[in-house]
Amino acid sequence: MNWRLNGLIYQLFGGEGGILFPTVRLLDYANRTKSLLEDPNPFALLTAVHLFTRRTKGDPVLSRLA
Repeated sequence: MNWRLNGLIYQLFGGEGGILFPTVRLLDYANRTKSLLEDPNPFALLTAVHLFTRRTKGDPVLSRLA
């Protein structure tokens, strides 16, 4: 799936406003778990944990080892 929300535009009383923002899919980082674990950013660690959790879904023994 390649769909990514990148903004919001609204109309009100004949005017228009909006905001554009970058989006990130955590699955885009699935092949970079080693660099995520070495990164000092706490969100990198959370991303790595999330990816490990998805990878071991349905296997409680493997989930504990991850």
